[in-house]
Amino acid sequence: MASSGPFDPQLIADALGTARAGRRPFDPLVRFGSLDLAAGYAIAARSRDPAGAAAFKLGGTTQATRTAFSVSRAYAGPLRGDQLIHAGQALPQGLVNPVVEPEILLAFAVPFAPQTGRRDEDALRAALSWVAIGLEVPATPVMGLPQTGVGWLLADCCAAGALVIGEHLPPEQLDVLSQARVSLQVGDQSSEGAATRLLDGALGAVADILSVFGETGWTVASGVPFATGGLAPALPIANGQTARAGFRAPGIELSISTSLCEEG
Repeated sequence: MASSGPFDPQLIADALGTARAGRRPFDPLVRFGSLDLAAGYAIAARSRDPAGAAAFKLGGTTQATRTAFSVSRAYAGPLRGDQLIHAGQALPQGLVNPVVEPEILLAFAVPFAPQTGRRDEDALRAALSWVAIGLEVPATPVMGLPQTGVGWLLADCCAAGALVIGEHLPPEQLDVLSQARVSLQVGDQSSEGAATRLLDGALGAVADILSVFGETGWTVASGVPFATGGLAPALPIANGQTARAGFRAPGIELSISTSLCEEG
């Protein structure tokens, strides 16, 4: 039965935080009912102040995520600084149902205030500070996704678990990365993809989400990276396993890895 009381984003944010901390399944529809996008963003902002976010993870930038969550534009969740790690480091312990997907990261030398309309991609390119490959690790106690809806995904900060960031590359490497074939290996499972899975490209993904932030009122500090969307089907990762992704394009071959260590 859905909650019949007034919408309280702090109450829901606290309930989600308790479920994450206790690693307990969270059935959103039984406790609170369905959420629209605006409600999901409002709850996420109570968990993590977007103005102080260390990174943003994007979804809705590939046909796979748009189909799964029945959306037609990008969505995003903020990450804390302790959720960002360097390539080769172990993932933080306590992640709930983590999966791994390879992504392209973009960071900009300018801050972004809310702005009506879509950003010019040439202006975004000129403002690029660095690009990188990365491994995004969605993790959430929310049960029933994607059927429970994108609002609940957003409420849990877009299933923000961790973000593994590779070596910073010069901005001009974006054009090369945008042609890359991508492979992912976790244990004995593997998946294949490509940077061309991004429907509007990496810059287009950022332009799209900044137009969304114009509506939510979210700001972005300079230097904050955007993880622009999964380039190969996500794979689950279990304790003791290592995830490795490879990016191959003419003139470039890059790899990145992380492990989920046994707790003890």
